Amino acid sequence: MLDAKLSRRLEAMEKVSKEGKKVQDLFKIMRNHDSLWLKAYTNIYANKGAITPGVNRNTLDGFSDERVTNIIQLLEEDRYHFHPSKRVYIPKANGKLRPLGMPTGDDKLIQEVVRMLLERIYEPMFSDWSHGFRPKRSCHTALAEVLDTWDGIKWILEIDIEGFFNNIDHKIMIKLLEKKIDDWRFIKIIRQMLKAGYMEDWKYHQTYSGTPQGGIVSPILANIYLHALDCKIAEMIRAFNIGKKRGRNPAYKSLQGKIWWIRKKIARETHPEAIADLKCRAKELSEQLRKTPSIDPFDPQYRRMRYLRYADDFLLGITGSRQDAVQVMAEVTEYLETELHLTVSKEKSAIRPSKQGGIFLGYEVRSYTNDKVIKIKVNGTHTHKRTICEKMDVYVPEEKLEKFCKSKGYGLYQSARADRRAELLYLSDLEIVSTYNAEFQGLANYYALAHDAKQKLNKLQYIWQGSLLRTLADKHKTSVKKQHQRLRHHDDMVVKYRIGNQERMRKVFNLKYLKDLRRAWDQVDLIPKTFVYSSGTELRKRYNAQQCEYCGKQQGYFEVHHVRKLSDIKDGKEAWQRLMIARHRKTLVLCVECHDQLHAGKLPSWKRSNREMESAIR
Repeated sequence: MLDAKLSRRLEAMEKVSKEGKKVQDLFKIMRNHDSLWLKAYTNIYANKGAITPGVNRNTLDGFSDERVTNIIQLLEEDRYHFHPSKRVYIPKANGKLRPLGMPTGDDKLIQEVVRMLLERIYEPMFSDWSHGFRPKRSCHTALAEVLDTWDGIKWILEIDIEGFFNNIDHKIMIKLLEKKIDDWRFIKIIRQMLKAGYMEDWKYHQTYSGTPQGGIVSPILANIYLHALDCKIAEMIRAFNIGKKRGRNPAYKSLQGKIWWIRKKIARETHPEAIADLKCRAKELSEQLRKTPSIDPFDPQYRRMRYLRYADDFLLGITGSRQDAVQVMAEVTEYLETELHLTVSKEKSAIRPSKQGGIFLGYEVRSYTNDKVIKIKVNGTHTHKRTICEKMDVYVPEEKLEKFCKSKGYGLYQSARADRRAELLYLSDLEIVSTYNAEFQGLANYYALAHDAKQKLNKLQYIWQGSLLRTLADKHKTSVKKQHQRLRHHDDMVVKYRIGNQERMRKVFNLKYLKDLRRAWDQVDLIPKTFVYSSGTELRKRYNAQQCEYCGKQQGYFEVHHVRKLSDIKDGKEAWQRLMIARHRKTLVLCVECHDQLHAGKLPSWKRSNREMESAIR
């Protein structure tokens, strides 16, 4: 729990931000409130990189009040120096490599404290069109907004920023921060983070632009930078949007008039052949009418602009003429290049008709019109009406599935031929099935919002399942048919395994289990932050208890020991390893003496009696 005084300060800071005023005393809050640092630690301690060292051996292992006090003192005396990040490269979806920086443990801790304060200041003022790296927002919330509000769009604008995170201008970044923050010491900390540089192959590189790659604070800094773009486009939308509704299409109105006069003639006509000819003519005009928009899609007295952003990926939709779309594209490009000093890729940016669509967050976004018609009664006359017209929807891009199939080694997508995966042959059946499940289920869950999700994914599932069976068949030196029979359980496929004397089953994933996210899109790809700054966590309670969880000591200094993952110590013989496995925890609160002995490999088991150890493990 944060102390009451700090909670009041944070609430007041948020109120000041909402009122449009500058926020002060951020460095004072960092300096005077240890509970803020403990909260920052509990936010990030469970991350996979928590004990991954940067350029030195400093990690989050060994967190303590004394460590926080030392960091605060160094910051206050202006003697803290941010270390350059250790740069590594990870593969991207397109086959290229993405640079990733690994900061030191202390740098991560400071970055999380800064991030928490920045989020408190900027979250109330961020645009509703921004969905990236924000609480209770995700790719699916952005795509759901397309489904809900983008109907009737005629043009889709794709604007691609080249290397956004690497090209953020530091001077502009600081100026944007100074508009909301009146605290030079806090701003100086952020400036030092930006200028820390990186190490690659043990060679130091100065950073003159961009945010720390892999840094905890980078996402919110990116959102602050592009918030200026959100504000600019909000101004453009207010100036661009005109009219309450589009006018009637003259061609549609003309066809309606012709049909009306023919029906009048039919009512007066008595000759059967003439009536038949008139009905045939009316039918032809009705078919032509259903293919004609009822409203003028290019009404000069009606225009609308839509906008969405997820980090540096953003999409614009225009209801208007192509000339309007070209003008908007030019204005946004000019703002990005002149005001934010970002480069727009001419090759990847384009204006496309909404029926052709574009790619946004891995989905294909385009409009469609359904040919289905229903019979209705208007002013006493029966007529037909189209059910869906110019509805914006999202689809699964075929090329994404083909790339995924190739990258995972399932087989040939076009010919639907499955292959075995030799790298999995030495795993157990449960591990093989779990690997396949995690890969395909993750992809299926992400594309569950698409209009054609199951239709498109069905082919990939056929190849994926074939690859799984071929891999198991090769492992057991048998046929695919026999493996299918072995795994079959009622209408599913399952792999059986044992835990002790108990037999359990793991189902092989099937698309029939996929939830309909068009009704419940917020259940996937969304990790809601149920806390702000007041909720407690299990680790915080254990740390605040100020008791060594190994020897029971209740006085002195205490630190938190980390392991990367529990599987690293599953075969451990030491008492502290058995204690962590039994409690299913990656952390252990220790006194300084026990922690030093643990790292030296000299932590004795006699510090706890056998009875105490057995009780703790139970």
